[in-house]
Amino acid sequence: MAIKELVYATKQQLDSVTQQSFRHSHIYELFAASFGFNTRASLDATHLMAVMQRPQEPVASSLATLHRRLVELGYQSVADTAGEALLSMIAGQRLGVISVESVIDALQEDSWAYPEEWFEVDEDEDEHEASEAEPAGNSTPSLDHEKLALLIDGLSGAASRGSAVAHYALAHIYRGAGLSEKEGSSYWYSLMEQGRDLDGVQLEWAMAYKTQLLNAEREALHLNEAARLGWADARLDLAFDKAQLAVHQGDHEEAEHWFKEAAGLGDVEAMRSLAWLAQEADDHASARHWKHQAALHGDVDAMRGLIDEDDRDNLFQSWVWVYLAEHLGTDLRKSTLRAYHDGGMYADQEYDDDQGGPLYVAGDEGVRLAPLSAAEEEKAKKQAAELFSNIGSEGALDWMPTARGSFV
Repeated sequence: MAIKELVYATKQQLDSVTQQSFRHSHIYELFAASFGFNTRASLDATHLMAVMQRPQEPVASSLATLHRRLVELGYQSVADTAGEALLSMIAGQRLGVISVESVIDALQEDSWAYPEEWFEVDEDEDEHEASEAEPAGNSTPSLDHEKLALLIDGLSGAASRGSAVAHYALAHIYRGAGLSEKEGSSYWYSLMEQGRDLDGVQLEWAMAYKTQLLNAEREALHLNEAARLGWADARLDLAFDKAQLAVHQGDHEEAEHWFKEAAGLGDVEAMRSLAWLAQEADDHASARHWKHQAALHGDVDAMRGLIDEDDRDNLFQSWVWVYLAEHLGTDLRKSTLRAYHDGGMYADQEYDDDQGGPLYVAGDEGVRLAPLSAAEEEKAKKQAAELFSNIGSEGALDWMPTARGSFV
């Protein structure tokens, strides 16, 4: 349900239960008050309304704000009745709010955080009722991905006011995350465009494909606008998409350009791709450079590769990579060799002697390095700690000496 439909239905409900006419503009204000905002403008400035998977109970401060706004807007005589009806509708529709800055994580992780002071659970409610609502202070209430219209309305409004994150969130939605799409058919769509009268499942396939094309256009529009407004993730998505298209078309020069754009934004996958392109061109200095950049940005696999190849004769640097990997939660010295079932009903599962049968061994035996002196070990650990503190910062790209070559 979009915001206008929601407001219309709410107005009808309040008019019915109070026998008093509510203005449409006041319904917006009352929704804002229900979530603890003094005005609709203050809600729209930082937050969006959305439908959640489970309802939540408003805290006392939000109830007080709602009651005060009802009085201020001229509904004092029916304030209690109207407030109760509105809160009932909010619970029934499972409405909530999310900060604009949190919406990307919400869409990607199917959750978002609510300020703890907004909601509380009545401790006197029985176990069944408590299980129906989100617990107080729950940091990850879930979005209902089948009811995104209200969120899309709010995002569209924020995007029209120049919000880069709103544009990026809309691009994410139209990319397909959370959208329930039927499978479309380009064949039946082309026939429909040629004037063929379709019905039944053929028409459904054609219309579904038309919707997919429209969503692709919307995604591109919002992604480009988010990038134009400076949203780094949008710039990264565009660069990576163009780079992969260039690779597919065999245009390595174009691919290099866009992978560099993505690498400049800290994307490790782009750095790996640049190393691969350099190797394909026998530019070993540039390949080594980009492997190091990937390692400096936290790619543990790149660290292991450098220990085995480019830095195999540099004992001190190899230990720096080992200690850096430890900071990232991986012990490169630990063997990961394991036996697995080879075929049968337990194929590729870790080998169980009780089941028996053929097996194969996979994994890594771990790094084996000669020890450093106490002074060198302390120095290597210090350097690894400094590198770890730089991961995710713009300075990481500048730490290693720049290799010479066409891919740098």
